[in-house]
Order: sequence, then structure tokens, then C-alpha cells
Amino acid sequence: MISSVVRGFPDFDATFLSASQHRKSRAGRSFEQHISRLLRDGRIVFEEQAVTAGRRPDFVLPSLVVLVAKKRKFEEAMVLSAKTTLRERWKQVAMEKFNCALFLATVDDRVSAAAIDDMSNQGIHLVVPESLKKSKETCYNGKTNVITFREFLDDEISSKRPQFCLA
Repeated sequence: MISSVVRGFPDFDATFLSASQHRKSRAGRSFEQHISRLLRDGRIVFEEQAVTAGRRPDFVLPSLVVLVAKKRKFEEAMVLSAKTTLRERWKQVAMEKFNCALFLATVDDRVSAAAIDDMSNQGIHLVVPESLKKSKETCYNGKTNVITFREFLDDEISSKRPQFCLA
């Protein structure tokens, strides 16, 4: 009996791993849909999953056409990526530079201060829920490259880039 369980373990392991990966994929897609709804409800112009040069940022603001324009100024476009958990995957986002501001939205509460500083050095701004920014259990508070979703919408879009907003 035990030997059959031991021999069958790789199959069990593969099944549970597959179920776990599906759950994480659904969570990530749900997070993206929440952000999409937030942008739509805020009447912000954006494109989702736009493909350019083999890369596919989660959100391009205001559009892919503006992002890839040859004579565009830095502040005329931005990229917003979404990752429910970061680990080392934030480094993938650093490769999505398009000569514009780069923001990374997350709900990950386990990002180290060193990783946040590394992201800052790469020009990445983290966007987190207010509760995480204020939490004493996270390293977000006091980091200048970490902003809340409210600050992202009010400061980075409405104030600095009003052209991204529909009238």
C-alpha cells in the first residue's frame, strides 16, 4: 500500500501543482480585471495587453500608438504592470522599459526593503493598496517609489498626465 503511494507520488504532485498554478493564474487575471475596471471607471484612456516588440505590458496609457511613437516625450506615455506576488518576477517588468514611467501594481505584502530599493534604482514605482502602504508589517511605508492606488490615480494620472483622462 505505502509503496504504491510512493510510486504514485509524482502523479499526485503534478496534479496538485497544476491546480495551484491554475488558481494563481486566475488570481492574477482577476487582479488585472480589477485594475482595468478602476481605470475604466476613472475614465482613463488605456490599452490592455498591447503587444509590441515581443513584449506585452498589462496596461499601456494612453495607447500603444502613443507609446511607440518615435518623437514622444517621456511623460506622454506610461506602462502599468500587475503582479499579485512579486518574488523575483518584478525583474521581468524592468525589461518592459519604453522610455516612459513604469509602474508595478501589487498586493504582495512580503516585498523586502532591498527589493523595493532595487526597483527604485530601475525606475519602477510600486502601486499598492493604502492598507499595505500604512502597514507596520510591510516595508512600503517611507519608500518614495511606493505609492497607493489613490496617489497613482490622483497624482500620476489626473495631475501629471491629465491628457490620459476622458472629458
